[in-house]
Amino acid sequence: MDATPLYRRIMEAIRTEIAQGRLPPGARVPSEHELVRRFGVARMTANRALKELAAEGLIVRTAGSGTYVADRKLEHSALVVPDIAQEIRASGRAYRGDVLAAEECAAPEPVARALELDPGAPVFHTRILHRADGIPVQLEERWVNPAYAPEFLAQDFTARTPNAYLTAIGRVEEAEETIEAVAADRAEARLLEVAPGTPCLLLTRRTFARGLWATTARLLGPGRRWRLTARFRPPL
Repeated sequence: MDATPLYRRIMEAIRTEIAQGRLPPGARVPSEHELVRRFGVARMTANRALKELAAEGLIVRTAGSGTYVADRKLEHSALVVPDIAQEIRASGRAYRGDVLAAEECAAPEPVARALELDPGAPVFHTRILHRADGIPVQLEERWVNPAYAPEFLAQDFTARTPNAYLTAIGRVEEAEETIEAVAADRAEARLLEVAPGTPCLLLTRRTFARGLWATTARLLGPGRRWRLTARFRPPL
């Protein structure tokens, strides 16, 4: 029996329609009344689903007009753990991931510290270049705790991002992020198809799930192609 809350099922259905292009940027999203009829839920449940999607920035709710798919450039939220493929598709562009590395290796000291493992312990490592309409927007380097995802390297990451797979097998309980401005070095610039020294945003994240530090990732993107946003609700 599926224990997923009803409002989350509605959210996932709308996310899927956005990602697959059935609801392109600017398209009208079904109203609360339409969602009530479609999913057989209470209006409060439909309202919560739309409110949560609006808080994520996927849709825009306009009083007296309706609810629409957000029309935006690639925008990454710094307060959630998003899937970049979904973000790119939601912005109306085609996603492609180039897998540059997928291997088991000995954990470098900073990685071992982040995942609370012994230095040199085996970890899974991937390096993926994420593209929007063929243009590189983010270089992702990720290390994964094998105890959390023993089948990680068996996945096809040209079809599904590491983040999508990891969040599907366990709910993120905690995440830590740091964001800084850096200049692309020569190797990074070559992959991102920019000039060496181009200003970039670097996001470093580690996530905790199922009782352990599951993964740590380094996400690098040219500042002119990638924007970080943060949304929060102050305590009442």
